[in-house]
Amino acid sequence: MYTLNHSDSSDHQLLPLMTNTSLDIIRVDPETIFRVDQSGQLVVLYECQLQVPCGLHVEGTTSAVSAHLRRHGIFGPDSTGTMCTWGSCSKTLKKGSMPRHILAHLGVKVRCSVCGVVKCRHDLFRAHIKSSEPCHLAVAENVYGPEGRVLVPAGWDATHQV
Repeated sequence: MYTLNHSDSSDHQLLPLMTNTSLDIIRVDPETIFRVDQSGQLVVLYECQLQVPCGLHVEGTTSAVSAHLRRHGIFGPDSTGTMCTWGSCSKTLKKGSMPRHILAHLGVKVRCSVCGVVKCRHDLFRAHIKSSEPCHLAVAENVYGPEGRVLVPAGWDATHQV
């Protein structure tokens, strides 16, 4: 659990994060902390691995990754080419594809709630439910990547299921 310090004027907040073996301190942007605090929902965070890492942990969603890329100066027309510098990657792709591409680096996927098939992207999941009659009413279940860290809202206790 964490305590949100609303009076902290720094750009990023340090939060204790429980893992199964120890207490880690990670850096998370204030917007993520606010969203978790307001929603009461946990989020899964991943450490920035861009060529010039910022030390922040980012939520494993396309919108959060896109916002994080903008903080690194990666923005502009979606059709403009750019090079991925996540980890040791050097693939060239369109800027508009970068968030989805980074989610692949993170290992974030979706699982069909009906048949259990796992897809690496939401567009592929949507195509699956359109083409599979039994899965038309399925919902996407998140499959988190192996390096993900869970940020738990302050109000949670041991009775909450993850």
